[in-house]
Amino acid sequence: MRTLVTCIALLGLVGLAATPAQADRRLNGQEKSSIRSAMKDMGCSGGKMEFDDGKFEVDDAKCRGGKQYDLTFDQNFKLTSKELEDNGGRGHYGSGRYNTRDNTRDNRRGAY
Repeated sequence: MRTLVTCIALLGLVGLAATPAQADRRLNGQEKSSIRSAMKDMGCSGGKMEFDDGKFEVDDAKCRGGKQYDLTFDQNFKLTSKELEDNGGRGHYGSGRYNTRDNTRDNRRGAY
C-alpha cells in the first residue's frame, strides 16, 4: 500500500512538471478595447499588447511627453505597473545623454 501511495505521488509531481506555464497570448477584441480605453485615460497609446502570466502587458506604449513605458494591467484592466522604458541600447548613435550646458546630444562613442 505504501508503495502505491508513493507511486501516485510521484506521478502527480511528474504531471505538474510537464504542465506548461501560462503562455503569452494575443488579446481578443474586447480586451484590446478595454486596454486602449484605460491607456487613453492615462494619456498613452500604441505599444505591443499581450496577456502573460495572468496579467495584461503593453510594451513600448507612448505616453504624454513622448516617453515610452511598459504598462501592466490586472484582469480588471486596472493599471498595476508603469515603468519607463529603458532605451539604453542606442548602439553607435551615442549615449543619448544631453549636455546640460548647451543642450546638445552627447554622441561620443563609448560615452555610456
